[in-house]
Amino acid sequence: MQRLRRVVYNTLISLGGQVITWTSTLLLTIAYGRFLGDVKFGELYFATTLALLVGFPMEQGFNQQLTRDVAQEPGRAVRYLANTLLIKAVAWGLLYALLLLIPWLLHYDREVRLLVMISGLTLLWTGMGTAFAAAHYAFERNVAPVVGTILEKASSAFLGYLLLKNGAGVMAMAWVLCGGSLLNMLWQALCFFRWIGFRPLWDGATIRLLLRSSLPFLIYGVLGVLYYRLDVVLLSFLGNDAMVGWYGAGYRLFDTLNFLPSLVIAAIMYPVFSKLALQSQGSLRLAIEKSLNFLLFCSIPTATLMVVAASNIIGFLYHRPEFVHTFTVLELLAPGLVFLYVNMVLSTVLVSIHQERKMTLMAGVALVFNLSLNLVLIPLYQQNGAALVTSLTELLFIGPFLAFIPRALWPRASLKVALKALGASLVMALVVWLLRSSSILVLVPVAIVVYLAAATVLRTIPRSDLGALVEAVLRRRGRGGEEPVAEVLLAPEALAEAESERRNEAVAGETVVPAQDDEETDRLPVVRRLAAKGAETSQAPLKLLGERGGWPG
Repeated sequence: MQRLRRVVYNTLISLGGQVITWTSTLLLTIAYGRFLGDVKFGELYFATTLALLVGFPMEQGFNQQLTRDVAQEPGRAVRYLANTLLIKAVAWGLLYALLLLIPWLLHYDREVRLLVMISGLTLLWTGMGTAFAAAHYAFERNVAPVVGTILEKASSAFLGYLLLKNGAGVMAMAWVLCGGSLLNMLWQALCFFRWIGFRPLWDGATIRLLLRSSLPFLIYGVLGVLYYRLDVVLLSFLGNDAMVGWYGAGYRLFDTLNFLPSLVIAAIMYPVFSKLALQSQGSLRLAIEKSLNFLLFCSIPTATLMVVAASNIIGFLYHRPEFVHTFTVLELLAPGLVFLYVNMVLSTVLVSIHQERKMTLMAGVALVFNLSLNLVLIPLYQQNGAALVTSLTELLFIGPFLAFIPRALWPRASLKVALKALGASLVMALVVWLLRSSSILVLVPVAIVVYLAAATVLRTIPRSDLGALVEAVLRRRGRGGEEPVAEVLLAPEALAEAESERRNEAVAGETVVPAQDDEETDRLPVVRRLAAKGAETSQAPLKLLGERGGWPG
């Protein structure tokens, strides 16, 4: 229950912050449509996408590794973060030179080259900020990243809307986005320094360890960014800026709706998965199942609404007749949203049990599939072909993910939740279709009420889960609710309980999830090193850190 209370606390904080950031993003999206138009929006979207495409090493690998390893051994926090920041700074310098060279070689006009230059600066601040966020998430302290994101999105939306409304162009908007990312990074850095402190613990051994250990993440990230972002570049070459704008208008909403799995899984449940992978297979399976149930409960009706109310959504957001071409884009991206939510859970499980190397093979297959299909469908169907390929690629991932995850961890009970959520969503879709002439401001509240009513009748979420959730909210206590889950998971009593559960699972014939991390003594899992101490561990107080600078005192 203590673990659940902590998860609920982090989720509520993150959801509260997301209401503000999502509203800010919505305001900025409306400003793009009304003041920039499809062509200028296409230029900005191309510049930001190219920066992400070239700058993949800034995001891929290091953040996931930092969160997982520090969650399992908090004493690594300062050393890992310092060396991660150094690696990212050096990588950015090399990648920024390449980023500036590409549009010049491809003979893009001066405005696009300047947009790419500014987007490259944004990449630096974002990369540094996500490193600090990964360290905060490892300790299950979500307030600093949430506030940082609010500062970035709210300031960008407010200043961007004012500037665009008063005649500013796409260049000013690029600088606004850059400034917002810088503000986010500075805030998160300040919070980390005040909480834990910071020392430049740079050393070659840690850098080599990070680079070697992050290689599977990096390869997967390279391939992943390619198949997620290459369609925009192909549209730019095989089509025009207007097509990029139509596709970007739909994909921006698709991308924005990814906040939920990013919030629930990457920010909250990932460190929990990582700890449970060292302790209890039964508890890990339960955590996977409940996380997936929640995401299915939210994603299926969202995708359904995107299909039946695509014209209402796009018409409300962009208010320009040329964005009628985005209707079909949004409808085709909708199924991919559900597949993406599922894949976020499954991929996080693989990383938590140290099976990330298998993801590189999957990403390679997906890249070949995505690129080949885009080359066929984009010339035929332009932006609609790119949207269809995105959803099909997400669907392709589900099978291999399940094949690589131990069967004992499969969330089989989630299939029943998915079917019930689909049934409730179809009832909602019928009502929305009958009211399709109404504004989206009317359709969304009606859709929510109808879906929740239908889901309640179908008992989509078990009553036991709802009861546990209510109890966790009402009974959250202890140090203002700020004690990290690790303090509970790694306490001597919890370790003894975990070992007892492992023995019971072994007797029942279940296989405990391996923590394949024994290549170096420094990277031995916490539970294994503590268990090696024998009976002494269960009697002496567990000291997670020997000195100030790791766990907060």
